[in-house]
Amino acid sequence: MSGKYLAISVFLLLNLNLYSQTQKRDSTGTSENSAIFLNAASDSKPREVSLGLPTNSTSAVQIFEDGLPVSYYIYHLYPYKSWHGGSSAQKTGTMGPLESALRYGEINNYVDSYNRVGSDSFRGDFSYTLGSYGQNKLDMNVSGPIAGGWKYSASAFLNLDPGSNHIAYPFLKERHQFYKGAVSKDFSDGKGSMSLVYQYVHYLSLTENFGPFVFVGDGSVVPYEGFNLGVDSYRPEDRDVTYMDFMTGEMVTMDLKDGNRDRSHHLTYRLDYLFDNGVKLDFRSRFKKGDSVRGGGSMAAIDMAMPISGYTYSDGTVYNGLVQKRTLIHFDAFETSWMNNVELSWATGNHSLRAGADLHMNHGGTTTSSAIMAHEIKANPQMLYMKGERFYNFNTAGEYYDGYETKVAAYLKDGWKAGSRLDIDAFLRIEGLKMHGKSANNIGDDKSNTRYSGFNMTKGKVTTFSPSMFLNGAAGAELIYRLVGGLYLQTDGTFTRSHGNIFNYGGFYDPAMDPTDTYLLRFGFSYKNDWINVLSQLNYISQSNYSTRSVFQHALNTSVGGFPAGYTESVTLPLVYGISSLGWMTDAMINPMPGLNFHIQFTLRDPQYKDFVFSPTFSDGVTEHYDFSGRNVTNLHKVEFVFDPSYSYGAWRWWLSTRYISKQYINKTNSLYFKGRVETFGGMDYRMNQNTKFSLNVINILNQKGASGLISSADLVEDASGYKNYVMAGTFIRPFTVEASVSIDF
Repeated sequence: MSGKYLAISVFLLLNLNLYSQTQKRDSTGTSENSAIFLNAASDSKPREVSLGLPTNSTSAVQIFEDGLPVSYYIYHLYPYKSWHGGSSAQKTGTMGPLESALRYGEINNYVDSYNRVGSDSFRGDFSYTLGSYGQNKLDMNVSGPIAGGWKYSASAFLNLDPGSNHIAYPFLKERHQFYKGAVSKDFSDGKGSMSLVYQYVHYLSLTENFGPFVFVGDGSVVPYEGFNLGVDSYRPEDRDVTYMDFMTGEMVTMDLKDGNRDRSHHLTYRLDYLFDNGVKLDFRSRFKKGDSVRGGGSMAAIDMAMPISGYTYSDGTVYNGLVQKRTLIHFDAFETSWMNNVELSWATGNHSLRAGADLHMNHGGTTTSSAIMAHEIKANPQMLYMKGERFYNFNTAGEYYDGYETKVAAYLKDGWKAGSRLDIDAFLRIEGLKMHGKSANNIGDDKSNTRYSGFNMTKGKVTTFSPSMFLNGAAGAELIYRLVGGLYLQTDGTFTRSHGNIFNYGGFYDPAMDPTDTYLLRFGFSYKNDWINVLSQLNYISQSNYSTRSVFQHALNTSVGGFPAGYTESVTLPLVYGISSLGWMTDAMINPMPGLNFHIQFTLRDPQYKDFVFSPTFSDGVTEHYDFSGRNVTNLHKVEFVFDPSYSYGAWRWWLSTRYISKQYINKTNSLYFKGRVETFGGMDYRMNQNTKFSLNVINILNQKGASGLISSADLVEDASGYKNYVMAGTFIRPFTVEASVSIDF
């Protein structure tokens, strides 16, 4: 995963009502009836929208619920796997980058939701969706009064999805079970309320959205030997995987169904109280306990097998031809967290003030075992054996850490109405971070934890880490000045500083814990009248000391470790570099006549690497030097255009969402790229009466394949001539899909 991202958009996912009926704009140009979070690749998580930085290793579409993060951070329990808006949410919106910096110390766009905790009279919400590939979704909530100001709410969400690509397993590709119960109490005289919410989630999900295609060389792709990307299965029927336990060295065989599950429990207490002097108190506390086991198989190199390569079928028949290798990662993680926030808000004179504090504590860790598997390149492929073994090259990417983190933060924000034309917001956040735990790192000259094929902790040693306390923080200010009528000048600047977390200790190397500084500067104008609301801004964002791990491919020059010369080895390396991007964004909401609405957004940016210099040494002793400074960041497009029209007439409503994404570079040298593509969504709603609505929605109207991915063997290649008509494997977006749903309020 990669860096921090920004979005000029809105929430939308896992909700049958694709557009909110209310429009709400903030200084980022966000509107709550935009469909920009619609994800063409996945039905179960929001789309990531960036203004120039990759997805941050601790966030990736961070989700807040009732004023607290859903997960402590991403690499233990993915936030989207333990959250669902839908009927269980009282309201859902977005948290812009200034607010996210204030509340979490990161520049991002977050989903910001609040639970339904009760109602003054009985009410029910029910919706059911059926997809054209067999997906079934059930979403329901009931709420009502108890007595004496007490209320209740109960919710359930069930998503049963076999997927579009017909994987050959007798279980669903995704099964999401979500249950929630809440009780609340309203205080007398309108002083506020308190609530207690319990949530249980069981999420089974096998990430299997891969397939082969031919990279022509000019940025386009064509099908590989009739493989129907997005419809055909690219996974062998073998449903069990074998790995070497990273801690014990024992060989373990596990069913895929058991190896791809998340389970989590949440208990959240929320207090809102208004004092007689006008000061408002908000207190939130959440305890979360969960575990996550993930074991798919990401795409690795494609090799050409020859008789001497050692690949055979299960019966021992020698295999010749193209071989798809996969990196199997058995990821066993847990999170036990307790997160708290208290905030006071009040107004005095021309100032609106907020003062708050956070106490977040987490015990989390992962034990990660790795292996390589191989299969044919075709629909419904057969498994291939390497020298008689189905899985091999164990634990070259193995990881382990078990640690504790404590964050203590304080923040202050002042909204100052400096005059009839000028509003100024400014904030400051200071955060202390302390961590300690166990890992499997090399310390000093001791290299006993260096990973190699067959490594496990009976051959290595457990080490400890306890760095000094880190000081993180954020600061920012926003200025809005009314020039004339509905024309405003808007500018803001935000700075954040953060250090690493316990995830950084998972590898065998001493992690880089230097501070990561991120700057966001925006300057532009907005205009609003009865029929148009438009914002146009220049944006600059940069980040230093971005730390990640990348996998590089290298063809061995000599025979090493039992593998012949020419064998493509995968090497995972720690990298530290900077990123910057200068961009321009225009976002407009246009309502030319009753019932007709347009949302238009244009984004232009130039994300580039900075200070990206490294010299990897491979198993055969070869050391190579690379400098990618000034190159464009892979998998980030420069141009995006969004057009979202909708029209309502009587009981009917029609909507369309079209998104153009420009070319994306495949490798860090920028010698290879994918051409741009168009993503399309649409639908119509019919409200039969006040309580019943029918919807018909279409995903990927143009049935684009949306092929994307990386060519690992080409990541370091300057001359792309050898990659014309190159067979590769990557991901796809969902094929043409129709969803019919009914929503009933009672």
